[in-house]
Amino acid sequence: MHLLLDASLPKQLTAQALAQRGVLTTHQLVDAGLSRSRIHDIGRRDGWRELLQGTRQVAVHDGEGAAEEAMRGWNQAAVLVLPHAVLAFDSAAVELRLAGVPRRDGVSVIVPPGRELRGRPGLSPHVRVLGPDEVSTDRGLRRTTLARTLADLVPRLDRPTALSVLDSARRRGSPQSVLDEAQRLATGKAGAGAVVDLWTLADPDAESPLESRVRLRMIDGRLAPDRLHQRLRDASGRVCARPDMTIDAERRRRRHRGPLCVEADGRKPHSSPTAAFRDRERSSEILGDDGDVERFTWDDTFDPMKIPWRLRRAL
Repeated sequence: MHLLLDASLPKQLTAQALAQRGVLTTHQLVDAGLSRSRIHDIGRRDGWRELLQGTRQVAVHDGEGAAEEAMRGWNQAAVLVLPHAVLAFDSAAVELRLAGVPRRDGVSVIVPPGRELRGRPGLSPHVRVLGPDEVSTDRGLRRTTLARTLADLVPRLDRPTALSVLDSARRRGSPQSVLDEAQRLATGKAGAGAVVDLWTLADPDAESPLESRVRLRMIDGRLAPDRLHQRLRDASGRVCARPDMTIDAERRRRRHRGPLCVEADGRKPHSSPTAAFRDRERSSEILGDDGDVERFTWDDTFDPMKIPWRLRRAL
């Protein structure tokens, strides 16, 4: 985490900032001896960002996962200035480390009736009574439980994003029973009908949001893969490839060909020269074993027909 703190500031602010995901409240800054005018001057010079009213982001995460850490900073700001609020929806999903959650600036919270919040930039408040079994506390942050979070969030998402989140929940060890409970809680919500089939399609073997999106386009196009991350072996028994998804040779019109392997090529994992060489070598192994490879990127998943069309042509 990269601190944006002036070297002349009290040292206790550094420890507080690191413990609070780079976020300090105005009260904490004043208690450390800073006047409000100095807070304003330093913040303007050093790039302090006001998240929710009464908070300042005085440190930023500059490594991998910076976008998710930025969302957690918003969560921290809400917890610091809204102690009666519970993190919910996408904000709770970020705390649960679910992949595929749409990135945004802001925070979603649930507050009880009678504690309604006036609208303020970056804050999405929802008024609802939560039962004690719907709230969990982790590292001092109150958030909705996994089942409650999924029930609230998934019906609001488009289908590819929704499956990405559900796959991530399974990949992180959540049993199917939790997803079944979330589906029950989501019944009747706006948008629930559009994702009703996804609760049972979630697969712990899906390794990335992109892979989930490609798989859903295949499923919706009636070309569901037979296996995920199948280990393909050569004549000597050596594992020569482990494609993201495989359509078995028995389903192909080209009877002389082997399996059709589908790869979801994310920009980061496949952009380096080493990765490109590895991808070419793996494709050569598959092609040498009479198989075929189709590769898809994130942009390919926006058109629901593109992936099924290419796969039907390849079959």
